[in-house]
Amino acid sequence: MPVFFKNFALFAAILVFGVWGGILMIKPELVHAMLTGDPMNYAYAGMMGAALLGLAIISLATETQWLTPARALGIAVAVLVFEAGFLMFANGSMLVTPVTSMSLVAAACVALFLMF
Repeated sequence: MPVFFKNFALFAAILVFGVWGGILMIKPELVHAMLTGDPMNYAYAGMMGAALLGLAIISLATETQWLTPARALGIAVAVLVFEAGFLMFANGSMLVTPVTSMSLVAAACVALFLMF
């Protein structure tokens, strides 16, 4: 396969993952009806958006080699930590339980360890 087509496919995938991730994190009401007929669940939508945005970050960093894979994974986990913290403490749509709290602290530690 020519390099141009490979790069185009990678750019398109990174763009799609990044845009969908951003929309699901910031304004999931815009796309909710396109994805499901069930009631809106902000916690699921936000965490799915954070995962997609993290995948886009890892893919972009790995392909362009502007970050090491470990640091890119750390940034992706930090996006998940930020979104989970927002959903738990600011938005209130994710339950604050011992399991979610311990997961948030563990993920934050992993993100800091991988980034620095």
